[in-house]
Parts: sequence; C-alpha cells; structure tokens
Amino acid sequence: MLLNAVLLAAAIVQTGAYNPTGPKIEFTMASGGKFVVTTDPKTSPKTVAYILARVKEKFYDGQRVHRVEDWVTQWGAQQSKNLPLDVVKKGKKEPNEAVAGGGYPKDISVFEPADNIDYVRGMVGIASTGLQVAGGSQIFVLKKDALRLYRSYAVLGKVTKGMDVVGRIQRGDRIKSARIL
Repeated sequence: MLLNAVLLAAAIVQTGAYNPTGPKIEFTMASGGKFVVTTDPKTSPKTVAYILARVKEKFYDGQRVHRVEDWVTQWGAQQSKNLPLDVVKKGKKEPNEAVAGGGYPKDISVFEPADNIDYVRGMVGIASTGLQVAGGSQIFVLKKDALRLYRSYAVLGKVTKGMDVVGRIQRGDRIKSARIL
C-alpha cells in the first residue's frame, strides 16, 4: 500500500512550477479582502470559457461560500444566495443539499483532465458529482496539497494573489463581486 502511494506520487510529480497565464478573475469578499485566480485556458479551454461567462453575467456576486474545510474552500452554488446553508433532519443539523449540490442550470459539456498539474495549495478546480465528471459553476480552492485528486477534477487555474484571504474565508461568507481583470 505504501509502495503504491509512493509510486503514484512519483508518477504525478510536476515538471516545473504551475504558472497559468490566462485571464485573471478577482473575487472580492463582503467581509473584506480580495484574491485573484489566474485561469488556465491552455489546459481547460471549455472550463475557463464557461466560468468567465458566469463571471461576466455576475453569477457569483452575492453567493455564499458553502464549504470550508481545513484543506479546501468551495462556492458557486446558485441557491447559496437565499437558501439556508444548513437544515435540521431528525433533530440533527446537516448541510442543505439544495445548496451544496446545486449550481448554474447548465454544466460544462466535457471533462477536461489536467495532465501534469499537481493538486497543491492554491490550485483552483471545478467541483463535480464524481471523479472525472464534468462539473458546473462550483469552484474550489485547495488550501493544502491534495495529490489524491490528480486528474480527477478539471483545473480552472491558480490563486496568484491573496491566498491569505482564501485562508480566512469562513463558511457562509459572501462573495461581494467577481470580475475579470
């Protein structure tokens, strides 16, 4: 088992730093602070085009961040603007599936695997319903390395400014605005 993990890690070691050069998206948080995602249209052209279209139509403005864990932060669920993030089921508080599972009405048409890109801190990807499944409007930022995700989720790009802001985001925080720089 350990040998398999070592072989997998060796197989996915990236040759050189990941420095996407596509259009930049600036996210401004209502609680203060901004961060910039530099997109990667060379690796994921349809994914980047899809997300840039959502930014242009102000889809992300006013949305709440619905998932924050020690290793990842995620947003992009359309219903997060108005629905509660949690519901009570059988006396127990649980994440509201209507928020966490929803996104823009139309998903990206095809899964674009990201060969030779490590899933490390700062990498920005597209959440989906499963491994190697095309996603939609939900975006995640890795706060810690997650090499186990290699080739499993489409890559949008990388946080190139403001990773400290991403680290301070709390579940329920609102995105004031997203704009293309």
